[in-house]
Amino acid sequence: AMEAAAGWRYRPGGRLDMSHGFVRHIRRNQLARDAYERALRQARGRARLPVTPPRPRRPDQPVYRPRRRGGPGGDTSPGPPPDPRGPRLFCLEYEGDDGSVTSGDSAEDVTQRVCARSPLEPPLRRALCQRVQDELRQRRGTG
Repeated sequence: AMEAAAGWRYRPGGRLDMSHGFVRHIRRNQLARDAYERALRQARGRARLPVTPPRPRRPDQPVYRPRRRGGPGGDTSPGPPPDPRGPRLFCLEYEGDDGSVTSGDSAEDVTQRVCARSPLEPPLRRALCQRVQDELRQRRGTG
């Protein structure tokens, strides 16, 4: 019985018994898979060939790059630094009816004279007064 069990496990020379054919099936499947993948790759290569000539490409649009505010490297643009309040919206020049430009007016006086000709709502009146104050301060060199 021991010899039968030993004969069942081993072949002469210590080799495995491969008569069951299991490895042959695995190898056949591997070869079939390789052939299928090769055929797919070739078909994909043929499909890539252009049927019509390619249309001319439009030039790429320039990428928007916002300016850095106070980032590393400092301000690289020459000239005066940009106004932190943004671009100038208007230039206020007040000239009296007699043609004289007054210089010692307060912002409230100028605002009242402007509102006498074209009435403004209170929030707009306050905004105008603040802007006139800023402009006068700039002109006088204070602030």
